[in-house]
Amino acid sequence: METEKRNLIERYSTTIKAFSVAILTVMLLIPLAMIQSLIRERQNTRQGAVQEITSKWGGEQTVTGPCLVVPYEEIRVEDKKEITVNRNLLVLPETLDVKISTRVEKRKRGIYDASVYGSDIVLSGQFDGSVITRQNVQLSQVKWDDVRIIIGLSDLKGIKDNVSLQSNGQTTTFDPGIPVENLETGRGEAGKNANITYELFRVGLNAKMDSLNPDSALQETFPFTVSLKLNGSHGLYIVPTGKTTTAAIRSDWATPSFDGEFLPQTRDIDKAGFSAEWRVLDLNRSFGQAIRSDDSNAINQMASSRFGVRFIQAVDQYQQNMRSVKYGILIVLLTFVVVFFIELLQKKPVNPFQYILVGLALVLFYTLLLSMSELLGFNLAYLAAAVMTTLLIMFHMGSILKSRKNGFLVGTLLAFLYLFIFILIQMESYALLVGSLGLFAILAVIMYYSKKVTSSLFSF
Repeated sequence: METEKRNLIERYSTTIKAFSVAILTVMLLIPLAMIQSLIRERQNTRQGAVQEITSKWGGEQTVTGPCLVVPYEEIRVEDKKEITVNRNLLVLPETLDVKISTRVEKRKRGIYDASVYGSDIVLSGQFDGSVITRQNVQLSQVKWDDVRIIIGLSDLKGIKDNVSLQSNGQTTTFDPGIPVENLETGRGEAGKNANITYELFRVGLNAKMDSLNPDSALQETFPFTVSLKLNGSHGLYIVPTGKTTTAAIRSDWATPSFDGEFLPQTRDIDKAGFSAEWRVLDLNRSFGQAIRSDDSNAINQMASSRFGVRFIQAVDQYQQNMRSVKYGILIVLLTFVVVFFIELLQKKPVNPFQYILVGLALVLFYTLLLSMSELLGFNLAYLAAAVMTTLLIMFHMGSILKSRKNGFLVGTLLAFLYLFIFILIQMESYALLVGSLGLFAILAVIMYYSKKVTSSLFSF
């Protein structure tokens, strides 16, 4: 019986080893999943460091305005009694021209860095005072002493100099806050991140318009110019409050992502930076030139109409690390298949323990890649980790198989696989097509060489 049992095991030893290798391959999914969890953890740590930097420098900025706030009294009749209600009319400029120049720099926290910007913003245009009378507001009802110009901002910490208003030869300094009764803040969704919202008038600046009176309000227009030095991070946006809004943004950032409701009409991007220009008409948006301060629907529509640019990193090493790990099982499987074929074809048995060591080396590649990419960048880290892993496995398998040629064969396969995966990671639009064609070619090669081992593998 023992002889028959031993003969049975020897007869099916190749099949048993094949199933053992398959089980080992599946088991290696566990450390690969743990590495994916580690990548997410490191990514969250980086995001925390970036958040700490930007919270002190200035966050994403959305500039709204200038807007003219005209307080007035509205008389209502309720139960045969006249009731005076205080209202505020938000008058938007007839024209708004925005010129922005930004300089992007790196700020570090430990091994992590964040891209932040400093910007010089000039807002110029003109208001049409006749809009007030066209809203059925009598000039005698207006509280002229309380008329203000307001500018909505996202983060006041980003203001780096006094902000002043130039209008009709007079200069007025802005004060912090927006002291407007019943002013809706206006909420919008931050692009693709639908769970993140921003508000237009949560914080901002205000300046009293002492020069404005019934006589000047009846004039056709009165101009304004506001200069603003503003720090921020992530993105910079403009709300098209003008009946005609033009905007020009120039920066030394080479990888912009134009975002918001409107794309630029012209843009020029090169290694030195970018420039972009927008032109938005009142016909392109869904709100008018005069809005009541408590009209939440209209102010929310204002929030949804913002446009601008995001200063994104050209390469996100954590996303690339995650994509490379997803191909990990493919590299492990193909490496084991090649070693298994060499073992059968050349009659050089490999201990299952050696398969485990090779598998652990292949998994260790991804921890090397993650740790080095945080310091060296993804491309250089990938090259270093791939060379280290390939040489380690090549020399190890050459020693185990007692053949430098076979070790070199395994090393060549690994080098090809790492190169193939790197190309897939760098590609976006054609990654699926190239990956499918590459896998088809690899499968064809395996099917060709498998003919020589099929008889011994399934010889029942």
